Amino acid sequence: MNKTVVVAGHKTLISTDLPFLTPFKKGKVREVYEIGEHLLIIATDRISAFDVVMDTPIPKKGVYLTAQSSYWFKELEKAGYPTHFVTDDFDEIVKITGITELNSVKDDLDGRVMLGKKAAALPIEAICRFRIFGSALSALKNSTWIWEPITLEGELEPGVKIVNGPAFTPTDKSETDEKITFEQMTELVGNDKNLALQVKELSVGIFQFANKKAIAELGFEIADGKVEYGILNDELILIDETFTSDSTRFMPDKSKEVFRQWLISNGLKGKAATIPDDVAMEVSKLYREQCQSMGITLK
Repeated sequence: MNKTVVVAGHKTLISTDLPFLTPFKKGKVREVYEIGEHLLIIATDRISAFDVVMDTPIPKKGVYLTAQSSYWFKELEKAGYPTHFVTDDFDEIVKITGITELNSVKDDLDGRVMLGKKAAALPIEAICRFRIFGSALSALKNSTWIWEPITLEGELEPGVKIVNGPAFTPTDKSETDEKITFEQMTELVGNDKNLALQVKELSVGIFQFANKKAIAELGFEIADGKVEYGILNDELILIDETFTSDSTRFMPDKSKEVFRQWLISNGLKGKAATIPDDVAMEVSKLYREQCQSMGITLK
């Protein structure tokens, strides 16, 4: 059976148990099942920070993440960018896959599932930055910046804009997401320089498109974030999640970074914290507000 727990009076999904499907991968937040040429991607309500999964889930977080990701996948597809996205409509997923047993868990999963095309994932995270925060700020301060030179609009401080942004600053897919140079990234993708250049150029294009749309139409800005890629039929496609509150820093910020700062201020960085109800609901509210700023109609 799926494992749920009540947080602040709300039923939250901790993990899934679907014996009629083949498990493919279990991440910090998502659980993935294999269905032929497709992957069923389920976003639980777990929340992780600093590579640690918290003891307390966040109400409806998985629903909000799925809604955000689906929105951007649809927008990117319309703009001509290839992605793994098939559908986030539960009934359509059942129809496409033919797995009618899914109807027995619709109450638990509706709104938090996405059907994607199965691709061979690349072992890198493509991070782009329009502004300097976090590890990028530390790298510049400590002279450990390993990527292409950048020009800043002002003094080196949190949030300063990159004049020639977005800066492409990839990491590997290890537990700690170590920063890597373009040359190291090339090695990780099979010493294929053309593929590495394609990853870089596609990432910059996707971030430019999304940020332009966010500023012009949605009332917020993308400060930095990460996307991931896979290969399907010799084509590079976007996979995983895209421009969500877990993977992206927004301005004004309605992302996981707000929760990270709460952990730091309470001496809980790197710990599997038990989150107080009021904090859990505040994080849930931020994720919901990000959906609303994108014009998403929530169930």
